[in-house]
Amino acid sequence: MRQPTTEELKNLNFFQGLPEALLQELLLLGKEVCLPPRTAVFSAGPSLNQVYVLLEGQVMIYNLTKHGHRKILFLLGRGQLLNHSLLDESKSSVFCESMTAVRLLAFPRLPFLELMEGRPALSRAVLRSYERFLWRLCHQLKNTTGRMQVERKVAAKLWKLARDFGVPCPQGIRIEAGLSVTLLADLVGAPRETISRACRSLSQRGLLLIQGRRFILPDPEGLSQFYRM
Repeated sequence: MRQPTTEELKNLNFFQGLPEALLQELLLLGKEVCLPPRTAVFSAGPSLNQVYVLLEGQVMIYNLTKHGHRKILFLLGRGQLLNHSLLDESKSSVFCESMTAVRLLAFPRLPFLELMEGRPALSRAVLRSYERFLWRLCHQLKNTTGRMQVERKVAAKLWKLARDFGVPCPQGIRIEAGLSVTLLADLVGAPRETISRACRSLSQRGLLLIQGRRFILPDPEGLSQFYRM
């Protein structure tokens, strides 16, 4: 197992700007955890005694509707703080599951909180992550209102995924997030058949290509303009 280094942490969003001495303390406190795809990182309800930062891979954060259906809130990549319930005995209201093989840096909750008390830079890093989390949640709520057409909801979600997980390819921008129509339906919160029709509509507009399990955006700017209409 390859142990993380301070140089690796410096390149990850959560740790950027933290002093070298603090990074060393975090490496001593934390433990690397590797999980295969489709494995629970943590679940809603039980007390969570670990604080997780994602070093490599991708995870989904989701909750369950009253009918037991999964509603995906976020897909997160490397360098993200995964759990945001640290003070109230860390009772989580959401589930976290690996989408790919992942490397995590896991910290025991109470020592992590004690370190925050004496290290303002770490407290600021947690607050930055919280602010980003709230901003994304508010943005997501805005884009899931009933007045918004499903095609525009799908377009908005694809544009965001391309910004977070997109890589250039000959046809445009390819989303490297293990995306499928079923997963997209869980992200948008609509039936799979509805999302399939929305994807066909976007394809007919020249805004989406689906090749196997690969989603490609030929015209990201056009997609952005479409969902903002």
